[in-house]
Amino acid sequence: MFRSVFHAVLTIVCGFAVSQAQESLTKARTQYFPDTTNNIHLEMVFNYNVTDINTESGVVDMVWASDYPNQPEGVYNTVYIPYSVDNFTNSVVWYQKHHPDWLEYHCDRKTLAFEFGSTSLAPIDFANPAVQAYQWVNWVDAPLAQGYGGIAVDTMSASSNWGRCGHYDLSGNWVQQYTGKLHDPAYQRDELAWEAATYKHVHNYSKTATMQVNVSYEFGYSEQVNLRLMTTTDLLFDERGFTNYGTPPNVPPPVQWEQIMAVLKYVQRKGVCYMTNGEESELTTDIPQSARLWVIANYLLAKNNCTYMYMTGFTSGGGQDYGSLITFPEYSIPIGHATGAMRKTQGVWARSYSGGLALVNPFYETATVTLPSGSYVDVNGNPVGPTLTMAGQTGEVLLNAQ
Repeated sequence: MFRSVFHAVLTIVCGFAVSQAQESLTKARTQYFPDTTNNIHLEMVFNYNVTDINTESGVVDMVWASDYPNQPEGVYNTVYIPYSVDNFTNSVVWYQKHHPDWLEYHCDRKTLAFEFGSTSLAPIDFANPAVQAYQWVNWVDAPLAQGYGGIAVDTMSASSNWGRCGHYDLSGNWVQQYTGKLHDPAYQRDELAWEAATYKHVHNYSKTATMQVNVSYEFGYSEQVNLRLMTTTDLLFDERGFTNYGTPPNVPPPVQWEQIMAVLKYVQRKGVCYMTNGEESELTTDIPQSARLWVIANYLLAKNNCTYMYMTGFTSGGGQDYGSLITFPEYSIPIGHATGAMRKTQGVWARSYSGGLALVNPFYETATVTLPSGSYVDVNGNPVGPTLTMAGQTGEVLLNAQ
């Protein structure tokens, strides 16, 4: 009998849970994040374009990488920290002058291992204890002392994407650390060690401070590494979410959808909060309602008391449209609280809420669903039922008719 990838992944992650339980990491601090039991809750991604910070009040629960440590009141703010490059603090020339042994190079031993095409952010040796100490004092402790609730760690990955190979010591001798290839166990080891050490440092620094990490599951890389990266944290920010980073067709294949959802459930069972990011490929103002409902319905399938979402498109220049307060009408729907777990039924996945029903068809085939007893309307107030036909790879949110 065929066993789905969903169940296969669950078998793998449950087995891994036994081994990970033996690790002595500090327990996640989910209790300090805003409660998300009822309705839809937002974690805004950056806010550098917000001119009136008070407009966030009552709209977003948290800000990933905020420009403000404790404003406005009631919003949980985190501070940005990249783990492998300079944090917009010092130039490459500064590192060459003061800490040349901290700079990382490609295997040609000449080219700095810059990331994302940016030649202004120095690539630094995060495995060096002196670098870690510098990061903690300046990029962690200082902003936490200003009032930030936690740190937001960016660009972590199971793959070694930027070809870093090694550095020179203070005597000018080459120190080879990595292969420069995407699959590099040594790189993964050092990255996991940095994450665990920083997580421990944050929790030791303050009884309430938290850590969030931007990690999305990378297919084709070690299951163990992926899951450790995704759970050595208080909150997982999944930038890919269910929209493939905004890469058309913006929906993962069914097999990947099942794997993403299985891993997400594993992360939640480990006591880690979750934020699903919905990047769409069009301009933010052009995101259709069907795409918005896909993101929201998937969010509702997985939501517990500590689950957030956000949705953006791209700018006219092709950049990520982060930093602005973006809302959609669907965020205010009175969906209420979940009354059961997500379940597979009639060719779709569904979850009942006190205020309605969330449905996701992650498969390619069209499915016709007989709705539970009751009267329903869609998010626009149009009557729906007693059956609903869902095209493949779509989401729907239905509300109880008044």
